[in-house]
Amino acid sequence: MTKGKNSYPIYRRRNTGKSVKVRKQFLDNSWVVPYNPYLLCKYNCHINVEVCSDTKVVKYIYKYICKGHDKISFDLHEDNTNIQIDEIKEYQSARWVSPPEAMWRLFAFHISEMTPSVYHLPLHLDGLQFVSFKKTDTIDSIIKNPMIKKTMLTEFFLMNETNKDAKELKLLYKDFPQHFVWSSTYKMWTRRQQGHVIGRVVTCHPIEGERYYLRLLLMNVKAPKSYKDLLMVNGICCDTFRESAEKRGLLHYDNNLIGCLLEAACYQMPYSLRRLFATILVYCSPANPRELWE
Repeated sequence: MTKGKNSYPIYRRRNTGKSVKVRKQFLDNSWVVPYNPYLLCKYNCHINVEVCSDTKVVKYIYKYICKGHDKISFDLHEDNTNIQIDEIKEYQSARWVSPPEAMWRLFAFHISEMTPSVYHLPLHLDGLQFVSFKKTDTIDSIIKNPMIKKTMLTEFFLMNETNKDAKELKLLYKDFPQHFVWSSTYKMWTRRQQGHVIGRVVTCHPIEGERYYLRLLLMNVKAPKSYKDLLMVNGICCDTFRESAEKRGLLHYDNNLIGCLLEAACYQMPYSLRRLFATILVYCSPANPRELWE
C-alpha cells in the first residue's frame, strides 16, 4: 500500500493470472477491493474494509478535538464608502453561542461537573513533605510554623491514633476521604456529614525506592498510626519499608511489579511501557526475566 498525494491510499493488488467473468467482462485480482470474509458473512451485505495508519490520520482526528470553540470574525462600521477601514485595528474575534447555551449560562446553570469528587492524597516519607510559603517569609518563620508539618498523611496517622470513629472504622488511606473531610485551612480531618468522594493516592515509580514501598504499605495496611507503625511486623521493627512489605507478603513473587505494569498499561503509551519494564528488569535483576510474568 502506498500513500497517494492528497488522495486515498493505493492498495497493492497482484494479478495472479486468475480471472472471473462478470457481466460479460473478465476481471482479475486487481479489481478486488479490500474485504473481510467474516464481516461479509455476518452482516450479509457489502462492506468495504480499509485500514490506513499515518501521521496525517492522527492530525485529522485531533485537529477537531483541539481546535476549540466555534468562532466568528466581524466588524462594525458606518455605511459610508468614503471611510477607510483598517481591518487589522478593527479586527474582532468572538465566540458564537447558540440560544440554548446562552439561556443555560444566563440562569447560571453548571456547564460541567465531576461526580464523585476525587481527593488527591499526598505521599511522602517522614519529614519530606512539600512546603509552600510566600517569598517574603523568612526561614525562621517557616520552620517555626507548626502548620507546615501537618499534611493529609500525617493527620491520617494522628486520626487513627486519637479519633474514636477512625479507630472503629479501621480504614485504608485511600478510603479515608469517604468518611472524613480535609480542611486545607486548619490542616485537619473532620467527620464527613454529607457528600460522596473517593480518594486516590498519588502514583509512585518503583525506582523511587522507600517512597514506593510506603505507598504499597498504605494501600494494604489498615489504620496505621505512624511511620513506625508501618515498620512493625509481628512485634518486630523493620529497618526499611521494603523489608516490612516483604514480611507482610506484599512482595511475594513480585506481584506488586506485575500490578504496576497492569495499571500502567491502562494509560501509558507503548514507549513508556517499554521503559518501565526495562527499569523493573534493571531494578530487580531476576535470573530469568520471564519470572516477572509467571
